[in-house]
Amino acid sequence: MSQPIIKRKVVLPDLGRAYQKVFGDIISDLTPAKDLMFNLASMNVKDEYLFQHAVDVAVLSGIVGIAKGYNRNQLTELGVGALLCDIEMTTVADDLWKREGSLTLEQKDLIQKHTIEGFEILRKQHDISLLSAHCALQHHERFDGSGYPRGLRGKEIHEYAQIAAIADVYCALTSARAYLFANGNQWFDVNLIKIFCNHIAVFPVAATVLLNTGQVGVVSSVNPDASHRPFVRIVKESNGEPPAAAYEIDLRKQMNLTIVKEL
Repeated sequence: MSQPIIKRKVVLPDLGRAYQKVFGDIISDLTPAKDLMFNLASMNVKDEYLFQHAVDVAVLSGIVGIAKGYNRNQLTELGVGALLCDIEMTTVADDLWKREGSLTLEQKDLIQKHTIEGFEILRKQHDISLLSAHCALQHHERFDGSGYPRGLRGKEIHEYAQIAAIADVYCALTSARAYLFANGNQWFDVNLIKIFCNHIAVFPVAATVLLNTGQVGVVSSVNPDASHRPFVRIVKESNGEPPAAAYEIDLRKQMNLTIVKEL
C-alpha cells in the first residue's frame, strides 16, 4: 500500500526503501490485533479515501522519523500512531467529515471527540505504545494552541503527534508546501516542517507542471536541498508550441520562475 506514495514523493530514495521494510513490519505486528485491523478495514469500506489517507500519513510520518534518526522502536511507535490516528473516524457520519461548509458548535464537538475516542481505543491495546495512542489524541493540536481537544501548544504536543499532524495536513491539501511554511511556528514547529519539506517532494519526478510564465514542463529531477524547486524539462512554451530544442530549467537558480500547479 505504501509503495506508490514513496515512489512519487520521497526526495531521497534510500529513505523510502528503508521505511518500506519498517512499514511492512508494522502491518505484520498489527495483524494479530483483530479489533484494530477490523477498524482499518472499516475505513476502507466506509470510504477508500480514509484508508489511503491513513496509509499515506503513516508513510510520510515514517520518512520524517528516519530523517530525524529515530531508532526502530521509535519508528514503530510513530508509524503505528500515524496509521491509526483517525481510527475513530469510521463512526463519524459522512455528512459531518465530508462537509465543506461551516459546522454548528454541536457538529464541531462531535468531530473533535474522535481524537479522544480514538485515544481510548488505542490506549487499551496492550501491544500498542501509549505514545502511539497520543498521535490519535493530539494530531489536531496546533503549535500556537489553537487546536483541539485540549488546546496544547509548542512542546506540550508530543513530537510523534506533531509529525503526524504535518503529514495529515499535507495529504489533505493540494498546495501543501506553501501552506505548511506559512503556518510555521503557528500551526506546526517550523523545524519539523523543514525536515518534512526537505524529504517529501511536492512535485515528484515525472509530474507535469505549469509555470507562472505559462510554460508547461515535466519534473526531471528533484533538488534534495530544495525539493520545491526541481529541475523541469520544458515541453510546451507559453505560446502553446513545443520548444525548438529540448532544454530544462533548474528552478533553484531561476527564482523568478515558480510552479503554479501540477497538471
